[in-house]
Amino acid sequence: ILLAGDIADDKGPHNGTVQLLAAIGQRYPCYYVAGNHEFRSLEIQNIKAMMRALHIHVLEGNSVTVEINGVPLRISGIDDPSGFPVQAADGRLFSCWDEELQSVVSTNAADMYSILLTHRPELTESYRSSGFDLVVAGHAHGGQVRIPGILNGLYAPQQGILPKYAGGRYQLGKTALIVSRGLCKNRRPRVFNPPEVVVIDIIPARYPLANAE
Repeated sequence: ILLAGDIADDKGPHNGTVQLLAAIGQRYPCYYVAGNHEFRSLEIQNIKAMMRALHIHVLEGNSVTVEINGVPLRISGIDDPSGFPVQAADGRLFSCWDEELQSVVSTNAADMYSILLTHRPELTESYRSSGFDLVVAGHAHGGQVRIPGILNGLYAPQQGILPKYAGGRYQLGKTALIVSRGLCKNRRPRVFNPPEVVVIDIIPARYPLANAE
């Protein structure tokens, strides 16, 4: 289970977070990266400690190798850019964040499927050149308002009106980007945009269904 940040809120209590993670942490391998809300809470280290106590693997510029059905996968994770103090001139990229990204890029192996867990979906140029096979992100809230088949999202943080990466699957060269619309339900209305849990099937090339339509 990949938890792409904002699992804990910066304003409300963590009761719901603990309830969710206690239910899944002991049953499944879970991997977590921090989002902007966790950093905004100013208690990020306490939140990460809570995650670890609930058997959640916290990724913060590091990578792990897991084996599923005999196939090794490399899972890397990076903190949200808001956790770093140095901001680049364009207002979006953070130099320390980029250093953390490059540190996990350097651990990838050409013969192993690689996954990057990150919070922000809009930093696509960094992901496109990273060499990861799959990037999993959140943050965009599904664009809040959707009209299926017509409008994939009305507004998303850091992307503004009509966000390009609000939710779904996108192709960045050889890298696939999957953006979850998330589980959040708050005072902001979600129109045709129900909370979701995304299931990703990764099928090895040698498996007979890999080339099926």
